[in-house]
Amino acid sequence: SVLGPFWITISMGVTISAMGPLYGSLFSSGSENFIMHLTLGMIFWAFLSATINESCGIFNESASIIKQSDLPLYLYILRVFYRQFMIMLHNFIIIPFVIFFTNTSVNLDILLFIPAIVITSISLISTGMILAIFCTRYRDMGPVVQSVVTLCFFITPIIWTSEQLPKGRKEFVDYNIFYYFMEMLRKPLMGTVPDVTIWFYTIITSIIMLMVSTLVLTKYRSRIVYWL
Repeated sequence: SVLGPFWITISMGVTISAMGPLYGSLFSSGSENFIMHLTLGMIFWAFLSATINESCGIFNESASIIKQSDLPLYLYILRVFYRQFMIMLHNFIIIPFVIFFTNTSVNLDILLFIPAIVITSISLISTGMILAIFCTRYRDMGPVVQSVVTLCFFITPIIWTSEQLPKGRKEFVDYNIFYYFMEMLRKPLMGTVPDVTIWFYTIITSIIMLMVSTLVLTKYRSRIVYWL
C-alpha cells in the first residue's frame, strides 16, 4: 500500500466530512463549532472504544505466548494501548485542517491536553487490564462489552452536544463517565478550560480503576494461564 496507515486517517476524515454538515443541520448546531466538536469526539472515541474492545480479547489472542513465557501481563495491555495511541496520533493530522477551516481559536489552554491524556491513559490501561482478565474468565462477555461500548457512543456527546439535552435528560451526561473524559480531552483543543468537576471525576475514576486493576491482577495472575 502506498498510503499505508494513512488510509485510517483518510477514512476518519471522510467520515467527519460527511457527518459534520449533516448532523450540524439536524441538530441546528453552529456548523463551525460543531464540526470541531465532532472531529475531536470521533478521534477520541475511536481511541477509547478500540482500546477497550481490543483489551477484552488480548489474553486469548496471546495465549500461546502467555503459556510459554513469563512476561508481565501489563505488556499485552500496553501493546493494545500503544497501537491505538499511534492510530489516534495519525488521526490528529486532521485537526489542523479543521482548526483552519473553522477558525477555531487556539491558546495556551491547549497545554492542558497533556495532563488530560495522561489521566485518560492511566484509566484506560487499568480498565483494559480488568476487562482482559474478566473476559478471559468469561469469554461470552467480550461481545457484551462491545455492545455496551456501542450503546455508550450514542448516549455520549459525540455526534451531539450536552447543551442540546432538555433539562429532564441531563442524566445522560451527569452519570456518564465517558462524557467527563471526552470533555477533558476535547476542551483544551477547543480553546477552553475543562471544569473542576470534570478533572475531579476523571482523576478519581483513574485512581479507582488503577487500584481495582492492581487488586484483580494480584489475585488472579496465577489463574489466567489456566483459563486460556
